[in-house]
Amino acid sequence: MEKLAEIQTTDNVKIVLSKGEYRGSERIDIRQYYLKDDEYIATKKGINFNAEWVDQFLDMLEVLR
Repeated sequence: MEKLAEIQTTDNVKIVLSKGEYRGSERIDIRQYYLKDDEYIATKKGINFNAEWVDQFLDMLEVLR
């Protein structure tokens, strides 16, 4: 996965936006990471979806504005 952006939410937690490929399809991953022993570890808290759905995902987020 290629890290595209991140948001530091607390001293030991961040949210990371990544892009990668899985089984031949491009995937988008938004996941929470936590700091353990000076290294950030991915948690199960997150979402992973097909990159073809990015426009629909952004439309869905518009309701928050």
